[in-house]
Amino acid sequence: MEDKLFISNCEKEALINYLSGNFNESDSSTLKNWLEKSQEHKFFLDQLSDIWQASRLPVIDDKIDVQSVWDELEVQLHNKNKNPFHWKRWIQIAAIVIVSMLAGGTGFYFLNTKTTPSDVASQIVEYVAPLGSRSYVKLHDGSKVWLNSGTSIKYANNFGTHNRDIQLSGEAFFEVAKNKSLPFIVNTGEISVTALGTKFNIKAYKEEKTIETTLLEGSVKLESSVVKLQENLVLKTNEKAVFTKKEQSLNIVGNTTGEKEGEKTVAAKPSMQIIQKIDPVPIVSWKEKRWIISNEKLGSLSVKLERRYDVNVIFDNEILKEYSFGGTLEDETLEQILTAISFAAPIKYVVDGKTVYIMADGKKIEKFKNLLME
Repeated sequence: MEDKLFISNCEKEALINYLSGNFNESDSSTLKNWLEKSQEHKFFLDQLSDIWQASRLPVIDDKIDVQSVWDELEVQLHNKNKNPFHWKRWIQIAAIVIVSMLAGGTGFYFLNTKTTPSDVASQIVEYVAPLGSRSYVKLHDGSKVWLNSGTSIKYANNFGTHNRDIQLSGEAFFEVAKNKSLPFIVNTGEISVTALGTKFNIKAYKEEKTIETTLLEGSVKLESSVVKLQENLVLKTNEKAVFTKKEQSLNIVGNTTGEKEGEKTVAAKPSMQIIQKIDPVPIVSWKEKRWIISNEKLGSLSVKLERRYDVNVIFDNEILKEYSFGGTLEDETLEQILTAISFAAPIKYVVDGKTVYIMADGKKIEKFKNLLME
């Protein structure tokens, strides 16, 4: 292994601690520096993560014999791939654990772990996608999670064996591995979503007034810790549930094919509205290369841009937030997106470091008056 790829003892220890859940600040710095040295290092970490999860090697304490565990990993790596440094094959078979798609390229962002060596079950694993990045996580049970910018998930170290409970803050897309005996539960504080095997998106940023759940496949059960909801409230494919924190109500909304034909009141208090046949593609496109913006007001779109590019957007006129923008963006830079918006609305912009100033364009304002949203 080391003939082709040199790994120091310090780096080996950081890798083992990362895989076992005993990751600390020093390990994070060591591993980050090591990964930045070569693209091959990232592929190597992917392969080790795949082997570690497949073998279900136990989480061990700080007395770990790093060299012994490393030797075992070498054996399993050699058995799995007779040419462990055939990097093209690694790309094909690696199970990627964390991939942060940064605005200017691809990088890694590591988990923070809070551990209590005497109690393995109490150890908490946390994955974070900071502002300006998006991440992909493959969980021990085979479930896949995409994290949007400014998002974190937390779960106990025994996830997948005793429970499948996850705490979410931010926005994430879940592709859940089926396990009828162990429900998959996502908690946001006010709302919990339970699924056995399904695909769904949850948007639950703490600073926002709503929590949105969009179902693409299967079914999920919604429950609330702050209000009494209809018993066995089940969301169906192509439905979207919006929980309003302030009003403490749950509405299931979307696009209709007729005038309120798919709408009905489920309960009087809190109010629930079901509108069927939404198009979920634009809602979850944030995790893809092609980001679809569907007739969205600049006020809400600016919040997404702030998270996606780690900037602060300032409008010089609140009325500008009411203009709408729609389009499909593919790997565009922030300035390219702002330029596209300026063609669709009477605005001009200035980017100063991490601050974006959006101002009214007097020459265009008359032309665009009729486009204001009421």
